[in-house]
Amino acid sequence: MKIISTNIGNPTTITWKGEQQKTGIYKYPTGNHIHLESENVLNDTVSDREFHGGIYMACYLFSADYYPYWKNKYPHLSWDWGECLEKILL
Repeated sequence: MKIISTNIGNPTTITWKGEQQKTGIYKYPTGNHIHLESENVLNDTVSDREFHGGIYMACYLFSADYYPYWKNKYPHLSWDWGECLEKILL
């Protein structure tokens, strides 16, 4: 198993259902290692702690093998590493 990309997100304000909300959903490659802590990834934004972050939910891994499927299904998206919200891409 090989790590292809490590990704984090900055706080971003979006409009969702007519309301302004902060999110960390938009991940981008760091080009470096990430620091995993027990409840989060250092320097990654988690806005909704009820469902994200915390023990057993601090880091989402995803396989690059699935990217071609999603690229084919949604070709209008950019599909850079991190597009599937993963913090570690294998």
